[in-house]
Amino acid sequence: MRHCFVASALLCALAPLPGFALSVDEVSVPSVTILTVEATDTPDVVRGLLDRLVGEGGRIALAGSPDVLARMRPSFVRVWPETNTILLDAATGLGIFGLNSEDDAARKAALSRWPWDDPLPAARRTPRAAAPLAAAPLAAAPREGRHVDFRVLATSPSSVCRSFSREMLRVLFDGRLPSSEERHDFRREVRRWCQYGTLSLHRAEAPQFTIEPFASSDVPRLTLATEWALIRREDQTQGGTASYLLWAKTLGDGAGTGFTRRDGFHAFLDPSRNELRYLMDVAIHSGWGSIEHRDVVTAWPLNSTFPATGDTHVFRCDAPRAFRPDDCPVSPVLRKLYPQDSSGGNVNVSFGESWAFGGEVKFSRSMDSEGKQGISMTFGFNLMRTEATSAGIDLPLVRVRSSAVNESYRSTWWTPDVPALFQWILARRYHGSLADVTALASTLNPRHEIVWEIPLTGNEGRQLPYHVVYEAGLNTCANGPACTSYQLSYDPTYRAKARVGWSDGMTVSLPYR
Repeated sequence: MRHCFVASALLCALAPLPGFALSVDEVSVPSVTILTVEATDTPDVVRGLLDRLVGEGGRIALAGSPDVLARMRPSFVRVWPETNTILLDAATGLGIFGLNSEDDAARKAALSRWPWDDPLPAARRTPRAAAPLAAAPLAAAPREGRHVDFRVLATSPSSVCRSFSREMLRVLFDGRLPSSEERHDFRREVRRWCQYGTLSLHRAEAPQFTIEPFASSDVPRLTLATEWALIRREDQTQGGTASYLLWAKTLGDGAGTGFTRRDGFHAFLDPSRNELRYLMDVAIHSGWGSIEHRDVVTAWPLNSTFPATGDTHVFRCDAPRAFRPDDCPVSPVLRKLYPQDSSGGNVNVSFGESWAFGGEVKFSRSMDSEGKQGISMTFGFNLMRTEATSAGIDLPLVRVRSSAVNESYRSTWWTPDVPALFQWILARRYHGSLADVTALASTLNPRHEIVWEIPLTGNEGRQLPYHVVYEAGLNTCANGPACTSYQLSYDPTYRAKARVGWSDGMTVSLPYR
């Protein structure tokens, strides 16, 4: 069904044209406009509609095959997930989310449950008593410049962009309600500086693939969300030299969050053989560029998993330079990686991130395509990341280690301390489930985050893929450091190691300036 409304009047006019398949639905899910696109649709028409809806602060779901959706990306959207549904939430800043839906009914059900941003209704924006709405300080002095200086403590990537948008709204408009034209210009400028979204959203998801030549298993589950924020920074002392910070962080607390498993499959001690069974090891690989196909065994080497945990060759941007693809970023810089390497069960993770914003905002008269006059604004920011607020958490009998020499990616492993586990067991003459002994016997919340800086110089106008790969292995371990490998044992009861994974990807599109 095609629903005609003001924002899509052009689409309704084009509907009779041959090959025009775009449908617009703003009825099925309240306050959400669903656009379903086909390969025959004109990208410029779709982009124009998205630009208008986002400028109005709308909530949009763009549905279609991933390759078709990639052609419809508006130029102002910096990150595009590799999914069959793209959500754009312009209520507070610009949120960009990926969602894979089996069919239209599942998509609408997911959209109705989606935690959309609070659009900050007018009733919650209380103007100052001494400044009535008619007194518009920005409209009275449209060419003035204003210094902006504030700090945001963010516990998640999305919260830094939301806080940035709300703080700028408070500072620039001094408590008064901006006009519709001012809101449009404000949203357009804010999304140039900060965009955010969800890279991964897994809910008790079975493995997506088996990593050859290891055995397959449907025991592991992944319940994890990974958020990202793409933040622009400019160094005013260097003539406005720009770069972008990509902050990605896993979210979730409490039981059953992270790497989990089917009920009844906790790791346990088999006293008859003095073996640990179903003991988990996990890894997260996060980085730039395209990745190798999963059937390329040399890209997923045997030493990239417990107990060896050596470098993987999944990320093609870390191949020898003669074999690197064209989608690798120029001069990426790793600014931060959590958790830190550890032993002894104590892991330092980041609790929050403090971001300092300082710079100038310039105002000028603007005229839209319909001849209406408004106020346009341009930000000039120098963004400086300050120290993170960190906290120590206990992961008993778990060791954490990260790769250090890779240019375009980082790997972090959470591995069991097998000798220490057996010492604990022997000291207590213990047998049975180990769920209360170590997180790798039941559920591990990895609490992983990474911050990259990508200079705009050399990366202007480029499409840069970014991927995260999650791995989980299931081990049978003897008394000592020896655990199963991918090879079958002569003993049929001694299981070969299972190793499975999940992957998520998105494309970061940097502007020309």
